[in-house]
Amino acid sequence: MEKEVEKFASKVSDINAVLEGLEAANQVALDALMLAMLTINPQVIPPMRGLIAKLEREVVGSVVEAGELATISYSNRLAHVYALIDKAEKAAHEGVATDTSEKANG
Repeated sequence: MEKEVEKFASKVSDINAVLEGLEAANQVALDALMLAMLTINPQVIPPMRGLIAKLEREVVGSVVEAGELATISYSNRLAHVYALIDKAEKAAHEGVATDTSEKANG
C-alpha cells in the first residue's frame, strides 16, 4: 500500500510539473499577444490601465483570502502586466516621435 501511495504521489508531482510548464508557456503567449496589441493600437493603453485597476480592486479581496502566497503571486503578476503596458506605451511614444521627425525632415 505504501508503495502505491508513493507511486501516486510521484505521478501527481509529474502532472503538477507539466501543468506549471504549460501555465508558463501560456503566460508568455498571452504577454506577447497583449504587448503586440498595445503596440499596434496605443489608443487602448489608457482604457487598459483602467480595466486592470478595476479588476485589481474587485479581485484583491478574494486573493487575500486565498493566502499570502496567492497575494504575492497576484501582486507580481499585476506588476508584470503594468510593466508590459508601460513598455507598449513607451514604444508607441517613440514611434510617434520617429514619425514626427521623419515628416519634419522629409
